[in-house]
Amino acid sequence: MDDAKTIAWVLPHEGYDDEALLAPLRAQGYRVVTCLPGASGALGSDLRVLQAELFADARRLRREYVLDPRPTLVVVGSAEQEVDVLEFIKPGDDVVRGTQPAELLVLRLLRLARMHGGGELPAAPLVEVTDALTGLGNRRRWLAQAAQAITPHLPGEARAVVVINLDRFKSLNDRHGHAVGDQVLRGVAAALLAETAPGDRLARLGGDQFVALIARYDRATVEADVQRMLERLARGVVLAPAEADAAPGWGLTAPAPIDGQPQRMGVTASAGLAFVDGQASVDELLQQADVALYEAKSRGRQRLVLYESLQQGPGGEERDPYLRHFENVTRVMTERVTTLVTNMGRNLVEAARREANQDALTQLPNRRYFDARLLREIEAARRHGRALSVALIDLDHFHDVNAGFGYPTGDLVLRRFADVARASVRLTDWVARYGGEEFCLVMPDTELATAAMVAERLRRQVEATAFSSIDQRPVPLTASIGVAALGEGAGDPVALVERASAMLLAAKAGGRNRLVSAA
Repeated sequence: MDDAKTIAWVLPHEGYDDEALLAPLRAQGYRVVTCLPGASGALGSDLRVLQAELFADARRLRREYVLDPRPTLVVVGSAEQEVDVLEFIKPGDDVVRGTQPAELLVLRLLRLARMHGGGELPAAPLVEVTDALTGLGNRRRWLAQAAQAITPHLPGEARAVVVINLDRFKSLNDRHGHAVGDQVLRGVAAALLAETAPGDRLARLGGDQFVALIARYDRATVEADVQRMLERLARGVVLAPAEADAAPGWGLTAPAPIDGQPQRMGVTASAGLAFVDGQASVDELLQQADVALYEAKSRGRQRLVLYESLQQGPGGEERDPYLRHFENVTRVMTERVTTLVTNMGRNLVEAARREANQDALTQLPNRRYFDARLLREIEAARRHGRALSVALIDLDHFHDVNAGFGYPTGDLVLRRFADVARASVRLTDWVARYGGEEFCLVMPDTELATAAMVAERLRRQVEATAFSSIDQRPVPLTASIGVAALGEGAGDPVALVERASAMLLAAKAGGRNRLVSAA
């Protein structure tokens, strides 16, 4: 192959021998990495292969499928399995019946690789019945399936429509970003699949809402199983990497795997349940479940409410559940709007505060912030008897950078220095732009000797960093640093900075690219 792909081949358990099947693929140039169920998301592979016959039932196969969004080839052993798989896989994935001849498997994988790598084989246009994010059926498909499934049922069997909605999912998106939100939705889909029975119909209605048509021996079992679904979500859903984040570093948007194990995020959900009574249509049942769902939200969320429980008030009097539904929807929507306005106001205030205290070029704290915070740092150090040190940093011959390479390069170098400074100091330290090419490093709870070591590490890092101009020419850059500690001769911000400034002038007079401390 011209463009070798890495395949994550999911095996049922450790020690499973599938080498005879994998050898022809490796001979064709594929890099094949085997893994256990649930672990393919942590691998940096391009494609994934699932063998239907290695999973105990279709539900477990489907759960494994939705956990990982990467392009997938499903190997089936029969026409019946192929039909089942074609019902839920995404348009960009593929199915092959059997692993022999090996040439057929290779061609299917090559086709899959080309479809997802800009090759000449586009995905065939299909009627969209599968949710592209989670791999579950979508609303259209669920309505069609449920319409056929609610009519025939066994004597004494209890069937119900349940609508599940994630609590405050928008806040989660706003806090962690949409990439994490998508990972959560995929994890929720997998968790719900794990709690459904083979005959249940589960789908994503849209957004953060899921729906299921479930059948059990009696109503109590239905309620218990739905409650278990909610409890399963609260225990945490797997955060499998998103497609865009599948490469190393995806943990920047979600918790990184620990010892190869994907991380989990606990989510709560509310649910509304409507039992099939033989008269209501699917649309009516869905509406009833939605009424019960909003009642659950109005009662505090993270709970299950039955529609039939809403038809009578506490004293036995009949009441209109749809009037109650209107009240609940109004209450929930008012809460959402209030939260939205509050968050918008908070964001605007935060943006204004950040703009007032942040240097626009380097994104470091500016002089205004430095003066105010250094005063507080000194007061805290005096009050608690703690040490405090500062380092004044000047970029050597920075005028020559501007004159020789232009001011845009000067700005670029200042931004690059800010990145180097942030990466070179400790978590407890902070760096501010003092003015022009001068910066100040403040080190709380730090004696002079330790502060000199921290500042020297920064100086060496600047000297070792390859700075470049706008047109990629190398820009030589070093820094001179003066370090001073809070003491008898430097008991206020002006005196402390003045003492550090005197040390900085001594460093520049001594030949630059060096550090001088007040000791």
